This record gives sequence, structure tokens and C-alpha cells, in this order.
Amino acid sequence: MPTLLYDVMRVLLLLTGPAAFICLLNAGISLRKEGGTVFWIGGGFSKWMLWAVIFLGLEPTLSWFQFLGIPVFFPPGAAIGTPWLANIQQGLATFVNSFIVARVVPVAAAYFVVRAVLDTASGAGPLPSLLSSMFLLAISSTHALIDGWTPAGNRFSIVVGLESMWTYLAGRIMPIAAGLAICGAILQFAFNRPGYLRLLVCAGGFLTINALWILINRMM
Repeated sequence: MPTLLYDVMRVLLLLTGPAAFICLLNAGISLRKEGGTVFWIGGGFSKWMLWAVIFLGLEPTLSWFQFLGIPVFFPPGAAIGTPWLANIQQGLATFVNSFIVARVVPVAAAYFVVRAVLDTASGAGPLPSLLSSMFLLAISSTHALIDGWTPAGNRFSIVVGLESMWTYLAGRIMPIAAGLAICGAILQFAFNRPGYLRLLVCAGGFLTINALWILINRMM
């Protein structure tokens, strides 16, 4: 295979990491559009999170072709031999890391903090905007976390990443959400506002999400 084609393959594979950052930025913005606390299943947030996993797990997933007996010519080595292609890859990676992640993402997070204050002033809850701001500020950690969930050399890498994401959601995010729901219920009850029973039921659901999943599996 010509060296130029190998270099094109290297450029595309090396740009999957920056592409995942773009997906996470769009996921954070979609999270606010969809309500912040109750994102739509199949909506923008879940779609962009799925694409982030796909980009980070793309290279090991290509080994499916080898498993099916179809020859795949992975580019040997990571260095790009063609100078102008190497400059393009380096330029795009620098643009995403130094401009998008380092500058644009904090500005977007700050915007959502201002939006939270304005939401409060207008009588709406600030939590959706605050959650989106926190998600954007943690975008680098989320990227590293998903990258660790998509192991190299495993053709099931994307599915393994999605399974790990579910485990993290059920084991780490849901207990925190339950704590926030209980705090909200206490505040609602203290200020004699309706809705505290609904929040308590939600807290119970968040804490027992794994048990609910096992129960549904047993019923099928």
C-alpha cells in the first residue's frame, strides 16, 4: 500500500481523540437544551455521548474485519511520514486542545453559570444550567474516563465502553442524584411547597436503579 494512504489512515485515527472532545462539548450544550436534569433518551445528549464512545473505541473496533477474515492493513507505527499531512494533523489537534477545550469550553461553562443566575431571577430552577456548566468543566476528565473504558485490542471496545458508562451511571451518578433529590425534598417541605413526595420517590428510584434493572430482567 502506498505510504500516502498509510499516512492518511494515521491522520484519521489520530484525530478521533479531538473529535471526541467536540462531541463532549456538544453533549454539554445539549444537556442544557434538554432540561439538564432529565435529558432525553435518544436526544442530543445521549447521541453525542454515543459518538464520543464510538470515536474513542473506533481503532480497536476495526479489528472486527480481521476477525471476519477480511484483511485490514493497519498503518505500521504511529509516525506520519508525509510532512504536510503531519502538519494538518498537528494543527487540528492543537486547535481542538488549545482553542476549543482550553478556551471555548470554559467560556461556555461560564455562560451557563450566568444563565443559572438569570434562571433563578426569572423564577426557574438554576440546577439545569449548573449541571451543564459542571459537565463542561469536567470535559477533559470525562474524555480520559471514556478513553480508559475503550480498551485497545478489543473488538468489542465500543460496547465495553457503553457497559462501563452504564455501570458508572448506576454506581456513581445515581447515588449523587438521590442525595440531591433528598435535599430538594427537604427544601420543598421546609418552604411548604408541593412536590417533596415526588422527589423522595425519585431518590428511592435512583438508589435502587440496579435492583430495578435486575427485577425487569427476571420478569422477562
